[in-house]
Amino acid sequence: MIRKYSKYFYMFTITMISLVLINGGCVYQPERIVTIETKINTLSQSVEGMEPEISALKGKLDAQAAGIESTLSSQSQTYSHLEEGLVKTENMIQEIIQKLDSAEEEKTKMIAQLEELRSQLNKLESISKIRNAETNLTDELLNDAIKLYSEQKFEEAVSKWEEVLVLDPGNLDAKFNIEIAKDRIKEKQIHDELKATLIQRK
Repeated sequence: MIRKYSKYFYMFTITMISLVLINGGCVYQPERIVTIETKINTLSQSVEGMEPEISALKGKLDAQAAGIESTLSSQSQTYSHLEEGLVKTENMIQEIIQKLDSAEEEKTKMIAQLEELRSQLNKLESISKIRNAETNLTDELLNDAIKLYSEQKFEEAVSKWEEVLVLDPGNLDAKFNIEIAKDRIKEKQIHDELKATLIQRK
């Protein structure tokens, strides 16, 4: 290819020199023509001598072009991998956002359930306090009733046990003691009646 170009260059050079000679009126000067042809041959030889350098430069250019194409291909592949990685990253981000939204919803539900449990716990604590107060009052009434019973104040003891039954209708101790106290009241009434009868007889 370079040899072909050198021939064209040689012909072009001869044509240009011929035109110059024609324009300069030197067509019929043989010595000058010989000199010019010598110079042309010298130039042609110089051009042919440059062909290896031109070939070497062309080889370097081809190698550089191949290197550039390889680099561009590699960069294109890298860019393609980066795009795929970016798409995957975006998908992962979307999944994370969805999971965060779900977690926030679950958190809201759990907070609502926790508030409900706290409300129920407060109610249970209130009920427990009321029951403890009732239990304390019941115990106090039972103690007072037993004390009155031991003092043979049976009617007052029965009244206390009946107050216990108002607070705790299923209290067996109070029911049992009321029956015993009523029996003692009857016994006392009978005893008082007999005593009164004996006094009257005397």
